[in-house]
Amino acid sequence: MKQLIAHQRNLFAVLEEFFERATGTNPKKFARLNGFPEKVRRLRSRATSLQRAFEWAEPELNKIYRTVEPYQHAAELGGIKAVMGGGAHFRTTQFAAAKRMILYTDTVLIPDPIFALIEAERPEERFRSVRILEGMFFILRLKPLVDADLGIPPVVVFPSFDRILQQHDPATREKVTKFVGGTLGILLNLPLTCIEDALAFATAHPEEFLEAVRAKQLLVAPGGQIGQPLDEALRRYINEIGAWRTPSYMSFMSSLSDAQKVFNALVERFEPQFHLIENSIGMRAQPLLSVDQQAYYFNLSAKACGDSLERGSTISATTRASIDALATQQFEWLSNATIDALVEMRLNNENIHFRKRLAESTAILRDADFEDLDRVAAEVTTGVGSLLNDYGSEAKRLDEKYRRKYSGLAGGSWLSLGAFLIPHLAPLVAATPGFSVAGKYAKTKMEERSERKDLANSLIGILANAQHDQGEEE
Repeated sequence: MKQLIAHQRNLFAVLEEFFERATGTNPKKFARLNGFPEKVRRLRSRATSLQRAFEWAEPELNKIYRTVEPYQHAAELGGIKAVMGGGAHFRTTQFAAAKRMILYTDTVLIPDPIFALIEAERPEERFRSVRILEGMFFILRLKPLVDADLGIPPVVVFPSFDRILQQHDPATREKVTKFVGGTLGILLNLPLTCIEDALAFATAHPEEFLEAVRAKQLLVAPGGQIGQPLDEALRRYINEIGAWRTPSYMSFMSSLSDAQKVFNALVERFEPQFHLIENSIGMRAQPLLSVDQQAYYFNLSAKACGDSLERGSTISATTRASIDALATQQFEWLSNATIDALVEMRLNNENIHFRKRLAESTAILRDADFEDLDRVAAEVTTGVGSLLNDYGSEAKRLDEKYRRKYSGLAGGSWLSLGAFLIPHLAPLVAATPGFSVAGKYAKTKMEERSERKDLANSLIGILANAQHDQGEEE
């Protein structure tokens, strides 16, 4: 545990210094959460600093990535864990999902978005340096949770080695090709057992392949709607990847038939699901998907690969269903909780209380209900609503308690208190009674502030503040 915590703090310290060397400031001062694309364009004037930052960071990060094995240490952690996956990015949506899960789980496991871009050559990437800075911009906002003195780390960022294993490990490469090809075969009802089979079929029978994909509504473009017509989804896919990939790669794509382009898009969608399932089983954690389109592909993959995920899980069906529900957009407001508030909450182990309260709400569900995300979400909503009601009741209790205390200081002694608070009245009253009552008032006020602060920093206070927050960015 100590090794893992030290490794994470070291990693985040290096990432923070790298970002500051490259941009001249820290992530929070650099831009608001939604302001990275605009601000990063202004870094052209810092080309020399950027180059030097990358030259400095490469050996530093290599040392960190070669010392401790956070994957294995994270796998050995106990408690309720959720592992993120389904895509290569860590942006606003992933950051918000991580914050929501920190309210509920013991540890959120995050594949390192920076390592994913430097572990192996990515000749198709057009703006690799920008994506590295973008990953740091978002991941570093979790640094206070990493630096906090907590027994169990709320977040662990680990290198997933996805691409390097596919390139250099024959066993992994064979597993991936069988997983993707076999999944496509099952979903499209075609005789496919590996990626090579799927490509050969799409090339030899393009119309049949496209019709099968169209019938199953299998292609969902990045940011596109699930169920979008195939032609529209394909156009959106090409437009989306065109913004981030090199001209040579896009030239290659233009040489492909529509069936081959769709095949390529599906491979890109299903490969990350293989790695998420592997990480989930290997790290004994619940899969966490923050993007609807990725969750769609994960659910298809999980059903196609049978019950291996179920067998490999150490988390109860109730807990898994609650995590899935909290990851949906209807609970997005929970991510309005600030990082500082989350640190305070975790210091008080409030996430355990949150789990218990939600478990009480979902206890009425039957096994069959866990497959119905809307049903689970409804019960989770009830649990969260109950906690918010508790906050209202506790706030009202504090109001009544201190109203009575202050009323006891009124009457004959109130003038003395007023004289203490308003200096120019002091000569008109006796000093001793004034200071006596003022002291009582100050003490009572301090007690009130302390209790209200405790309430605000409690789980129900954090939830209440998050609910009424208008999404102010950190």
